Amino acid sequence: MKAFGNNNDMKDVEDNGLKNDAFLAAAASELEQMVEQICERIGTPLHETTELQRQVLAAFGFGAVYSITHRDRLTEPQAHALSIRMLIKPFNYSEQQAVDFVDDLIRVASNEEVHPLMNTIIHRGINGHVQFAQEDYEAMGRNIQEILAAVQQ
Repeated sequence: MKAFGNNNDMKDVEDNGLKNDAFLAAAASELEQMVEQICERIGTPLHETTELQRQVLAAFGFGAVYSITHRDRLTEPQAHALSIRMLIKPFNYSEQQAVDFVDDLIRVASNEEVHPLMNTIIHRGINGHVQFAQEDYEAMGRNIQEILAAVQQ
């Protein structure tokens, strides 16, 4: 590992950190906008959803994080941080709940057999993010409404 030789080296690290923070903030804002659009489509504000609905929406959002990670070539730590951030805001999970839930979502996304339904929801969230990015809100709304209908039966 190279030691910092001068103030310019340190400035480069600080600049990269600020760019990284700004980049993740923009991705987090995009996720919040997507969640707002989803709640509008299902006709229920996020704070009025049931815990089951909130978990489904969060898993769907985790799929969106994967989509953003792929699109923007985020590193694994960046994707992990973005996932936790999404669960804290807008979903209002505590930091510990968010960390635990993200660990569960990663395990489910990595192995379909762990929880096939949740794995499907995550993959539908990947498609949902593409629909959101293309401003195809009708299709995104149908996508999440189909999931919620299936889960609530």
